[in-house]
Amino acid sequence: MNEQDIPIDISVKKLLDWLISRRICNRDWPQKIENIRGKIREALLDMPEHPDMKQLLQTSNINYFTCQKIVEILKETEKDSKSFFGSYGSQRMKDWKLILSEYEKDSVYLAEVAQYLIQHVVYEIPGIKKHNLKLEQTQTDCTKKQETARKRILELEQLFRKQCQEIGINGVKIKSEIISLAKDLPETYKKITEEAKGLDDAAELYQSTVQSRVDEGVEIKVLENLKFLIDHGNVTTYEWKYGEKPISVEEPVIDFQDEDEKEAGEIDFGDNDADEINFGDDDNAAIDFGDTAEIDFGDSGEGIDFGDSGAEIDFGEGDDGVVLDLDDIDTSAIVVEDGGIQGGVAKDQEALSLLDNRRTRTIIVDELEELSGFLTQRLVEVTSDNAKFDLVSGEQSEDPKTLRKYLDAVDLIIKHLTELKVQQLQTIRDSPSYAERLEDSFKQKLQLKEKAVSQIDELGERINEAEEEKTRGINQIKDMQEMVKQLKSQVQDDLSKRYNGRNVLISA
Repeated sequence: MNEQDIPIDISVKKLLDWLISRRICNRDWPQKIENIRGKIREALLDMPEHPDMKQLLQTSNINYFTCQKIVEILKETEKDSKSFFGSYGSQRMKDWKLILSEYEKDSVYLAEVAQYLIQHVVYEIPGIKKHNLKLEQTQTDCTKKQETARKRILELEQLFRKQCQEIGINGVKIKSEIISLAKDLPETYKKITEEAKGLDDAAELYQSTVQSRVDEGVEIKVLENLKFLIDHGNVTTYEWKYGEKPISVEEPVIDFQDEDEKEAGEIDFGDNDADEINFGDDDNAAIDFGDTAEIDFGDSGEGIDFGDSGAEIDFGEGDDGVVLDLDDIDTSAIVVEDGGIQGGVAKDQEALSLLDNRRTRTIIVDELEELSGFLTQRLVEVTSDNAKFDLVSGEQSEDPKTLRKYLDAVDLIIKHLTELKVQQLQTIRDSPSYAERLEDSFKQKLQLKEKAVSQIDELGERINEAEEEKTRGINQIKDMQEMVKQLKSQVQDDLSKRYNGRNVLISA
């Protein structure tokens, strides 16, 4: 095969080394390129107005081949300065021809183009592709996180709805609805008390069963507190404790107002002049303390005579005086009654009803569970032929349906007193600040939901930004590949001419 037919295959990575090793370019080309680029910057300050020139100068890479195109355009714009001998008098043309001459000296332009090809083919294009792969991975990760956030939002909504259903609110005005439920708690207790009245027969059955198991003459009382509730209703703790109704009840003041109610119900301090409080500064409207009517404290010596010599109380002197003769009064019918413990006033915890008071409520629940346990055991005994133990003698037998009815009624009341809704409302009644903590637990789920929604939006923005950046990268790659293709072709043609038309291939 003829040597002329063998192509010259040059790797892009080694193109610059190949040019230097073949002495086509010198090793000092960087210094010369720096000088040429300085002259290009100066020449660009004075350029003619031409559409092709504007488009040409938009490229960020001005190399030897770009300068050749600039000179071709200048031949048209500077043709008026051309002399008879074919030389141009235009300084622009002189500057750019000098630049081309500097480029061609020692083939500096080939070294510059080789460096450009290496930079883009080996580093920049692969770097952008790698970055685009990272952007795609970022988009994939963000999409997965969005899906996780959507599931989290659905989960939080379900938890919020479940919590609202458990306590019985809509979840719109959370604190107001919670407080409204707490205000209705006494009505709930009233219904439970009515239900408890139906436990009288069950309690009597338990009492008689227990009593039948002890010796004659021994009295055992069971379910005393539950029976008290059945007989007397949901009365105050004072009455349960002391066995008498209080003269008055001072219920603990519980602030159930929320923020909206407090703002709406502001205290009027009478700033309006028409509603001023009259302290009697006006002489015509003074408070009459009766200075003209003196109070007689008996300083004149007219005292009370307790009658040391007899049972008489003398309230005055003379014949007109009033004398009370205690010997003539029948005191046998007078009964001195005790005013009650501590004056008969129910205060603090004693002012609470049995079901409102945590202590008494717990006692009653315990006794209900005790009764439930008895009825459960008794039901097993009367329905099973293989019962090993029997609480009562064989003569006494109850109808299973009746026992089941008693047991269901007891368990229903236990459920009503211990269900989550009632427990939370009881806690609110005991401590109104608990309503704020309960509200916070609701709002926390809403805040987490809002955070998840915000996260989805942020992730969506990141996906869009990554897509835009990826598109820019793809466009950059296309522009670079087009420029690389063009420069490779120009370098291949140039080298081919240097080697008598041999085919030159610059491969990646």
